Amino acid sequence: MRAVALRRSWPWLKRCVGGCAALLLLSCGQAPESPPTGARAGSAAVLPEQAAGSAAPAAPVVLYYYDPMHPETHFDRPGKSPFMDMELVPKYAAVLGAGGVVVSAAVIQTLGIRTALPVRRHVHPTVRAPAQVLADARSQARLQSRVSGWIEKLTVRSVGQTVVAGSVVAEIYSPELVQAQTELLLGSDTAAAAAERLRRFGIADRDIEAVRRTGQVSRRLPLRAPVSGVVTELGVREGSTVSPDTLLADFSARDAVWVEAQLFPAQLAELGTTLTARFTLPGVSGREWRADQGSVLPLANATTQTLTVRFAVNPARGLSLGAWVEAEIRGAVRSHVLLLPTSAVIRTAQGSRVLVEQAGKRFVPQAVTLGPRYGDAVEILTGLTGQEQVVVSGQFLLDAEANVSSGLEQMSETAPAGPPP
Repeated sequence: MRAVALRRSWPWLKRCVGGCAALLLLSCGQAPESPPTGARAGSAAVLPEQAAGSAAPAAPVVLYYYDPMHPETHFDRPGKSPFMDMELVPKYAAVLGAGGVVVSAAVIQTLGIRTALPVRRHVHPTVRAPAQVLADARSQARLQSRVSGWIEKLTVRSVGQTVVAGSVVAEIYSPELVQAQTELLLGSDTAAAAAERLRRFGIADRDIEAVRRTGQVSRRLPLRAPVSGVVTELGVREGSTVSPDTLLADFSARDAVWVEAQLFPAQLAELGTTLTARFTLPGVSGREWRADQGSVLPLANATTQTLTVRFAVNPARGLSLGAWVEAEIRGAVRSHVLLLPTSAVIRTAQGSRVLVEQAGKRFVPQAVTLGPRYGDAVEILTGLTGQEQVVVSGQFLLDAEANVSSGLEQMSETAPAGPPP
């Protein structure tokens, strides 16, 4: 309901904005409420600065009369406004000329109109996005039973537990392991083959040597962690029956992780192919992690249509698996990029435009093509050469003065030579 009410009141709001802009310009001396002495519709009116010259050139012509509260309605003669209890205001050709708006120096100062030159700088394309810490698949390891038996003792009890490479994860009882130990202790003829069988069953050399040293068969033998890291999956409990296809535990090394962010194709096109990143934890100052040579996975998310950008972080101490971090992803440096303050750009349904100051305090619209945004500045791809004085403040008042209903489109059209019929 609020959106419907806003659309219904929009024409009235546009008229109010246009009227206020026109009255402000009138109060600054832009256009008098009535034509100068001797001026009439279709005739020339001498401006004060022209009167000082020896030969007065052709003066501006009264184009039409209008009510500042209803600037879209034109009248061919002066008089009372049919809409408001006020006199109609003349519009002169000198104010709305072909190709722009002419504004006096007093009005420029009063309205705070400022201009600036576009600048060329070296820029670093940067995109900020949330990213997630994931296990590096290249540093993951799995501990799996290679014989049938029973887990009689389990040292690792839960997912997330930290382990050290070589530490005991579980102790297994298996008749096959008991038989291999017996053959190991029988003599030199069978010892070598038995030791190799135990290695293939996943028993560490240190535990095989312990059986030789004690000369006794152990009821259960230890199974040890292959890497240092954290347990990401636990497949058994103490007392579980296991077989050669039973998963005991999965481990992920903690010295390296992957950090993945989701970016849209347009963001990746802006960054280019060379990607570096800096990661920080939300709310934690003074700690950061850096990564080079980010890679883009060629698989788009079917729902969001984003692509995954992956960075390998090593060392990754302090980054917990599954945590979300703030990623600042940078592309290669771009040189001599033409930049303009974002406040100078007028965005319309027909495209983006800026107001360029020309000789004689004339301001004309110029269509531009915008590129990526860098902070408070935006790249100008086409439309400007870098030598133009562009309005960076007050351009919307100039637009409203030109015509609040048609905006810059009417500013780019040639003004009529005489009053409308």
